Amino acid sequence: MMQNIEEIKDSYKNRDKIIGILSENQHFRAAFIRNTNTAKTAQLNHKLTAVPASFLARALMGASMIANFLKGEERAIVELIGNGPISKIYAESSNNGESRGYVEFSDNVGNVERVENSENVIGVGFLKVTRILYDHAEPVTGIIELSQSDVASDIAYYFNKSEQIPTAVLMEVELDDKGIISSSSGLIIQAMPGSVFEELQIVFQKVDELLKKGKLFDNSKSIEELLNEIIPFHYSITKKSAIDFFCRCTKDNFLNALITLDLKEIEEMQHHEQNELVCKYCNKHYYLENEDFTKISEIIKSRKN
Repeated sequence: MMQNIEEIKDSYKNRDKIIGILSENQHFRAAFIRNTNTAKTAQLNHKLTAVPASFLARALMGASMIANFLKGEERAIVELIGNGPISKIYAESSNNGESRGYVEFSDNVGNVERVENSENVIGVGFLKVTRILYDHAEPVTGIIELSQSDVASDIAYYFNKSEQIPTAVLMEVELDDKGIISSSSGLIIQAMPGSVFEELQIVFQKVDELLKKGKLFDNSKSIEELLNEIIPFHYSITKKSAIDFFCRCTKDNFLNALITLDLKEIEEMQHHEQNELVCKYCNKHYYLENEDFTKISEIIKSRKN
């Protein structure tokens, strides 16, 4: 049955969104995101409990907000790697709104689904920010040591220290009584060339006020209403985009990777019925049929002739 107009409107209204803004004097740029559905989809796809899901939600926010400052299909990747129960958090977002990510756990975590203590969950480690840009042959990457391992502070610290861009980052993730993400929102504000110390003071004072409130973002208000309350300068909206959890993985992509293996490896996979392929980015499962193994083997053999 086709959706009616109201259902389509509601569906679009409830999609995750990111809004880019620029101060009237062009001294500051910012991005505000609500990625609740994206974060919840990531949690359910990867079967994550509250703490790892919350950290992944923040990393996805960070990647999306950085990507908002890019163009076209340029991408931003945020990785947090440490020696805690969670050994790695990976989040990738494109400027056109595609977002995906995953969490890896250390070998000494007995039950990876039961990481419940948010303190030192990542431990000592580093933050890696990568941007894949049109006019660069290689990805542009920066790495710093983790400052507080809470994602928001780490991303702000990265821009302030590594790129010398005064930056404030706020993130808030809430969960329901079952530990499922019910709200996920974030804000990044960056100084642009021409900004002066007095303006920076006003921005960071506002950030401190929001942090002292405890509750950062009022989800009962529209993004536009909320921005008018939390942005301490006159601004114009430069961009509005939808955000979705989306992965471009396909079975064909896996098959193309498998044809690079030796024939013996493929034969052993088939013999041991190792026919399940899993995308680590979205946790989608693909299954190889006998005809797939035959096709892969024939391609490998033809390469040797």
